[in-house]
Amino acid sequence: MGGDAHGMTADRWGFVSRNHTADATRDLVALRGAPVLLVLAGQDTNVDIADTERGYREALDAGGAGGAALTVEHYPDAAHSLLKRSVEQSELRLTLTALFSPRSLFADGFLDGQRQFLDGLGRAPRQG
Repeated sequence: MGGDAHGMTADRWGFVSRNHTADATRDLVALRGAPVLLVLAGQDTNVDIADTERGYREALDAGGAGGAALTVEHYPDAAHSLLKRSVEQSELRLTLTALFSPRSLFADGFLDGQRQFLDGLGRAPRQG
């Protein structure tokens, strides 16, 4: 296909080839009026976050009526996995952080943001 194939393993290529034309618009439209949390990672190499946010806003905003149900959270230092990019890039750092400080694997504010969203729904998980 040309271009730089760095990082494009056979498994990754299989995923991309199956999903590059996927369109979730109909599924999103079905969620109009329901609370939706869109979490976007600033260091995501798999998702165009500006296009994704635009698509969610368009699909969920039924003439202005459904937009209020969408909450968008941005995590500039997060990778696609919502882990801190600096942690995800080092297998040693990832392993040590997972063993000794697992909550700090995630982008700053991510876990609190999840809890706050659920609190707003009256369904917050227990801390523990």
